[in-house]
Amino acid sequence: MNGGGWGVASETKSLYTKLQEIDVRYVYLLIWIVVSIPILWPIGLPPGVISEETTRLYQYIDNLPQRSIIVMIDDTGPAAAAECHSGEIAVLYHCMMKGLRVLFYASRTDAVPFIDDAMMKVLGKTSDQPDYGKLYVNLGYIPQGEIGLAGLAANIFFKSVDAYGKDTETMNFFADLPTKTARDWSLVIYYGASNVDWVVRQVTDPYGCPTAGGVAAVLASRIYPYCWDRVIGFLTGLAGSAQYEVLVKRPGEAAAGMDAQSLGHLAIIIMIVLGNIGYFASRRKIPRGG
Repeated sequence: MNGGGWGVASETKSLYTKLQEIDVRYVYLLIWIVVSIPILWPIGLPPGVISEETTRLYQYIDNLPQRSIIVMIDDTGPAAAAECHSGEIAVLYHCMMKGLRVLFYASRTDAVPFIDDAMMKVLGKTSDQPDYGKLYVNLGYIPQGEIGLAGLAANIFFKSVDAYGKDTETMNFFADLPTKTARDWSLVIYYGASNVDWVVRQVTDPYGCPTAGGVAAVLASRIYPYCWDRVIGFLTGLAGSAQYEVLVKRPGEAAAGMDAQSLGHLAIIIMIVLGNIGYFASRRKIPRGG
């Protein structure tokens, strides 16, 4: 009987040891599977409590009268786009539903394609869209960052042609603007991995147009000093973008990304627990029988 007991103990101990020594390649494979499934087939996990920052931005846009002008500054490179671009798509969809005018421009060259991508995913077309030049205009790349914004805020025709070579002065979009400056704008939204301070300096302080943002999560703490008088709301990383998708009832890339994050974290937690169970079980000494 003792021999049988030892056989069971030895087999059990061997199982716990194997649990600790799983080939790391299987761990990577498991994470890849867990993350890939919700990206390909979004689950729609609840995003939790909608943050005040997201709610304020949604409510501000939702209360704007038709044909109000929102300027979207796209400063997203490929890295920042993972957190910010889906929020831009969700906000554009909201603007379309409200009949607002949206003026796009990119403050860096690698952000240019993301504007076209947002228009294609929400409007179905770019410059060929029937309301292009009336409700939507893409100015393309404006160099020099803060200086470029200062020029556009002082004169809406600072860039005389749009991203597709069309003359902006002949567009219906600009026809009824009284000052042709940032005083005609209702909101400027910055998307990217920089702070919004330069937007506040060039648009909000001199012209009174409020600022909002869709920024990388790491930057959220740098925006709070401007809330809520100059920055009326913002999206914090992928989570903020997913929350906005929920508010506009259009779950998309951000919601799928949050599903993948949540399940990935859950898988890691489960593996940590199993690894610790195996570790402590393997250290337990099994006494010999009589």
